[in-house]
Amino acid sequence: MPNTLVKSSAESAFLDLHKKLLERGRPALAELQEIALRRFDSLRFPHSKHEMYTYVNTKELAATSFGLPDDAANVSEDFVSRHIYPGCEHQCLVFVDGTFDRGLSRFEGMRADIAPLSEADRELKNYLSETAANENDVFASLSTAFCGDGIIFKVDDNTQISDTLQVLFVSTGRAAAPVMHAPRLVWQLGKLSEVKVIEKFVGRDGGYFINSVQDWLLAEGAGVSFTQVQADVFDSWHFSKTRVHLNRDAKFYSTNASSGTQLARHHYEVWLKEKGSELKLNGISVLDGKEQVHNFVRIHHAAPQCVSRQHFKNIVNGAARSSFDGTVIVNREAQLTTSDQLVNNLMLSDNCHTNNKPNLMILADDVKCTHGVTVGQIDEDQWFYLQTRGLSAKAAKELLTRSFAQSIIQTIEFPAVVEELSGSLLQKLEATDA
Repeated sequence: MPNTLVKSSAESAFLDLHKKLLERGRPALAELQEIALRRFDSLRFPHSKHEMYTYVNTKELAATSFGLPDDAANVSEDFVSRHIYPGCEHQCLVFVDGTFDRGLSRFEGMRADIAPLSEADRELKNYLSETAANENDVFASLSTAFCGDGIIFKVDDNTQISDTLQVLFVSTGRAAAPVMHAPRLVWQLGKLSEVKVIEKFVGRDGGYFINSVQDWLLAEGAGVSFTQVQADVFDSWHFSKTRVHLNRDAKFYSTNASSGTQLARHHYEVWLKEKGSELKLNGISVLDGKEQVHNFVRIHHAAPQCVSRQHFKNIVNGAARSSFDGTVIVNREAQLTTSDQLVNNLMLSDNCHTNNKPNLMILADDVKCTHGVTVGQIDEDQWFYLQTRGLSAKAAKELLTRSFAQSIIQTIEFPAVVEELSGSLLQKLEATDA
């Protein structure tokens, strides 16, 4: 059954905006954009019962009149340096309003090839075209349709990049009209290669929609440690889609830390394609006021003896909202699969909301798969116990909420990120007087 339109004019507004983009000149990714635009026109914006957006209301976003990014937008080096983590000063890629800024980036001597997406070889172009033609997320299609260019980060076989690479996405915001920008990265890791990456999303001002897409293509034995920090200002929209393809014995370990915006959504699609591949996917969200974070996860086990582990935690206060919609699909060929999925939610007010839908689709008969969800408030017995040991009610509540979050934050292997999140993110957990 075709989707019902949120508003009949919503898609037309974005198609008209794309025409304005073409008036600026032929884009570097014109052919890919055209494929994505046709797919966008086919998918259309989601209705209220769309499977992929069950808990996410996109009506306001779809109806917003967006403009194109200003080519003249600039960000000072001082602003950038404030958001670069210690140790990443000489290995950082900076995007400003969705466009790679070579002048603000630092990657001299890096043991990797960095090239524009428009210079992709035939094999990668075929992959991108096929992916765009079969895209299942309308906002990811929209991102590709408006992506002026992107970056390919390629690591050769048997190459281990020991230093941590940071990718910084800066949104300037506060243009004459809200602006949508669409950064795109493709990561290609050769056999037995390794890389450690931190991504951070920040905004100088509000009034923007960052709609990012990235692909991780891991060859046999490749390994990735990947941390995302979503720190956009509240007056913004943040959508991201992360696709991961794992070949034999490849490993992808990821943690996402989110502070929320008026609407933030993280979409993960992971394929464990060959024997021995492994995924760890963790997430922590700390929300207050009217902030939102929504996680949509699809994990495909397509080969035997693969492992996927997910652990998401949400701390929700005020009138904030969180959701988790995650499905693990174990195909018939994927015998001896191990998969764990756990979502924990801590609700600190009577007005907050959390929705959770973990799901297993198992076609194999020799597997170890579990899933679970917990939703609750501060444990009254633990709270009382801490007060009997001399802590005030406020301090005891703050200690319990911090401990809840730290179990995810401490899994991040980058000390500078742990330190920052233990300050900026956990400051939101300062409890009110009981």
